Amino acid sequence: MKIIFKNSVLAILATLLFVACGSDKEKQSGTTISGTVENPQDQGAITLAKISAGKREVVDTLYLDAKNSFETTVETSGPEFFQLNFYNTQVATLIVNDEELEIVADGSERSGKLEVTGSKDMEYMTELQDIMKQQNDEVQEINKEFMEARKAQDEEKMKNIQDDFLLMQEKKKENIKEKVEEMVPSLAAIQAMNFFSPNEDFQFMQSVANRIAEAHPNSEMATYYKKQMDEMAKISVGAQAPDFTMPTPDGKEVSLKDFRGDYVLVDFWAAWCKPCRQENPNLVEAYNKYKDQGFQMLGVSLDKKREDWLKAIETDNLEWTQVSELQYWQTPIVQEYKINGIPFSLLLDPEGKIVAKNLRGERLHEKLAEIYGS
Repeated sequence: MKIIFKNSVLAILATLLFVACGSDKEKQSGTTISGTVENPQDQGAITLAKISAGKREVVDTLYLDAKNSFETTVETSGPEFFQLNFYNTQVATLIVNDEELEIVADGSERSGKLEVTGSKDMEYMTELQDIMKQQNDEVQEINKEFMEARKAQDEEKMKNIQDDFLLMQEKKKENIKEKVEEMVPSLAAIQAMNFFSPNEDFQFMQSVANRIAEAHPNSEMATYYKKQMDEMAKISVGAQAPDFTMPTPDGKEVSLKDFRGDYVLVDFWAAWCKPCRQENPNLVEAYNKYKDQGFQMLGVSLDKKREDWLKAIETDNLEWTQVSELQYWQTPIVQEYKINGIPFSLLLDPEGKIVAKNLRGERLHEKLAEIYGS
C-alpha cells in the first residue's frame, strides 16, 4: 500500500498557494512587503509575481540594500496571491490585501528559514504547515510499517494498518474542518482544502468556496476557486452525469444515456495505465457477480493505440461495453468530467445520476452488495 494524497481540483493551487489572506476591506490600497535575506546569493534575482487564475506573472524585481533588506509596495483591490522567489531556491507565497507583511528568508536553501508575519492569515498558514508536516511524517511511518508487514506476508497486520490509517484520516479531517470554519473567509481556507477529497467532501468544499467568494468579490483568486468548484459540481455525487457518445471497437456509436434503467459503472482506464490493469480483475469479479441482476459497465479508454486497447480488453477479459476515441488525454470527455488521473470511475443510478465516485477494491463490492444484496 502506497499512500498518496492528491486533489485534482486544487492541483494548480497546491503548487502555487501555501498562503493566507487578511482584512475584509475591499478597496484599492498600497500594501508594503518588506524583508531580510540572511544568506543572499551572488547570482540570480529576487522576483515578485502575482498569481491569478492559475497563472504566474512577474511584476517586480527586488534589490537588497546594504543590510540585505528589501521593500516594495503592491496595489490590490482585494486579497490576492503573490509569490516571492529568492534566487530560484526558496519561495514564499503570500496573500496581499491591506496588512503589511514582513519576511525573513534564508535565501540559500529550499527548506531553509522562512518566516512571514503581519497577518492573522499567516498564523493560519503556519498551523496548516505544521499539520501537513505531521501528516507527512505519519504517512511515511505507516508506509514503512506496511512495507515491513508485506515483506513478512502478514496479511492481518496489513489490513489492520490500512484500517487504522483510514480511521486516523477521518478523525484528522474532522479536526481540520473545525479549523477551516475558524479560518473562513480567509483565503487560507483554500489551502486547507488540500486535506479533503472532492469525491467525499464536495459539499463542504463548495460551501467554503462560496463563502470566500462572497466575502471577497474583488479577489481574482477567490473568484477562480469558486469557478473551479462550480465546474466540479457538474460531476459531483447527486448530479446528472453529462452524456457522451463514443465508438466501440467495431465502430458502433454508444451513448451513456443508452444505459438508463440500470445501475452502471463508468470506468475510465487505458491499456498503458498499470493501476487500471491491476484493478481490472476486481471489476471483472464485480461484473460477473451482479450482471444477471442488471448491473452494467461501460469502459472508456484513454488509449491512443488501437492495437494496445484491443489486446488489453482481450487479456483482461473485459466483457462489458468498451468505447474509445483513441485520443489519449485529448479525449474531449476528459475535460468535461474533470479527469486528471486514471483509473477514474463513476457509479450511476438508473436515472443517470452519480451515486458514488472512484469505488475500488472492496468498496465497490460493498456498494454493489448494498444495492443488489450480497
